[in-house]
Amino acid sequence: KGEKNMIDIILLTLLFYFIQLPLPMILGLKDVSLSYHLSSRDEEVNRPVISERGIRALKNLKESLFIFIPISLLSIITDVDIVLAATVWLVLRVVYCILYYIGVSYLRTIVWFLSIICLLDMAVRIFKHSV
Repeated sequence: KGEKNMIDIILLTLLFYFIQLPLPMILGLKDVSLSYHLSSRDEEVNRPVISERGIRALKNLKESLFIFIPISLLSIITDVDIVLAATVWLVLRVVYCILYYIGVSYLRTIVWFLSIICLLDMAVRIFKHSV
């Protein structure tokens, strides 16, 4: 059951990523044309603030996924239950994204820090199981 739950969290995380991926472009279509986004984008354009925030939030998520996905897969392989920490991590990442888009700075940083604690907790549980 824990393995299925962890797979569900991984799939929900990937869904969140695929939702977040086009968001900066979609929210900036008023200022930057679709034809620009479909081009080779050789020239820089002035994107609206909300698009720039979305790009930075997505970059931050990618950096976190680089840690989250391997830890999640290791938990399935080693049969270590990290579902709660992974679920909290995902919720925090969604909150982080929303806070980034609406421009809330200090609370966003706290949410980011808590998500890092979740990743550390996940890694420590797997490490403890392996020694």
